[in-house]
Amino acid sequence: MSSSSTPKEEDTTTKNESKEGTDTDTPDNANAECVGPDAAGAGKASACDGCPNQKACGSGAFNNPEAKAKALEEKTKLKTSLENVSHTILVLSGKGGVGKSTVSCQIAHTLASMGYAVGLLDVDLCGPSAPRMILGDGYLTAQIAQSASGGWIPVYNPNKPNLCCVSISFLLPDENRDQAVVWRGPRKNGLIQQFLTQVDWTGETDGLDYLIIDTPPGTSDEHISTVQYLQKANAVSGAILVTTPEEVCMADVRKELNFCSKTNVPVMGIIENMGTYTTTIDKLTFTTTTSTSTTNNNDDDNQKEEDCTQKVLDTLRKHCPELFTNNNGGEMNDNNISVSSTLYPASGGGPKAMATQYNLPYWGLLPMDPDLLQACEHGQAFVEERPNSLAAKALNDYCQKIITKFPVEEMDDNDQDNEQAAS
Repeated sequence: MSSSSTPKEEDTTTKNESKEGTDTDTPDNANAECVGPDAAGAGKASACDGCPNQKACGSGAFNNPEAKAKALEEKTKLKTSLENVSHTILVLSGKGGVGKSTVSCQIAHTLASMGYAVGLLDVDLCGPSAPRMILGDGYLTAQIAQSASGGWIPVYNPNKPNLCCVSISFLLPDENRDQAVVWRGPRKNGLIQQFLTQVDWTGETDGLDYLIIDTPPGTSDEHISTVQYLQKANAVSGAILVTTPEEVCMADVRKELNFCSKTNVPVMGIIENMGTYTTTIDKLTFTTTTSTSTTNNNDDDNQKEEDCTQKVLDTLRKHCPELFTNNNGGEMNDNNISVSSTLYPASGGGPKAMATQYNLPYWGLLPMDPDLLQACEHGQAFVEERPNSLAAKALNDYCQKIITKFPVEEMDDNDQDNEQAAS
């Protein structure tokens, strides 16, 4: 692994799908029918007519011995870096603000709470929010260190030695954490390549059971590069798509589904996020509005809003105490009631209908819960803070689906002894 800790620039960007059997990335601006830059007919096939790369491909710039050796070296580095990662899962959407980071980080927290070794790779280079959601306030001073071999060491959650995170945020000086990352595609691609080839995921757990990759909105540089690099190492397990139920969001998610289809990324399921708001009664606010004027006009100045929360809650506690947490302020009982309301009315059947249309599993609804947002703000596992809440039950269900789809094989003592003897 390289000992450099500074992101490097690449000279070329890459296309969203590489041709089977090729080791060299297809240029980003190649024709849709590109045969591959290192194919025998590169630059000469009919599909090459009019392509801006036709001359370069025809000259052998992409399939000369040096280019092939470089591509092989890159593939070897990728496989070596990810050989201790059992399963790699992308969290995608196509739309910003739908909760990809919330889903990514809370799935990572939940799997770690179940005892699995989990890493979170944040490839949202311009808006990295995962560090806070994994580490809480500790992310402000966290820095990626280097191992003796020159590999980058992930930043671990101080309370969970089996949960770690890698992000561009950890490469910036403490005083510049709010600095904008204004990078073009080649530089982004170069850093993603470093993330996937230089990070030492071994840690105290001897590798990862699950690597969750939090992505930015869209289907461009970060997504193309991440998928291409992972596919070179045969390390793409699947993708989870996150959406809210309104059409303005689902339209972008359908583009992401098309991206997954073109790049041969299997979609594990679709999560509907923030379709409803849910909380407990003791966290609601109640108000009354009365008129302060004797006239019959409707001016806002004549309306008075009065907080009657305490009065309503006292009445409910007196007559319906089972609606609240127990007297010691502990967790909700099984019979406690949550209140919910619709935030985004579903369009055209919503995400469930979209999943049916694309013949994909619908993983259900993750409701917006103020306590879930607080858990993300403080880098906590929501399933540990509020295990009986609706959102916690949804997160546990998602993780059970992941574990069922991609189980982690445990080695018994005999297997370990045999492996050590063989080595």
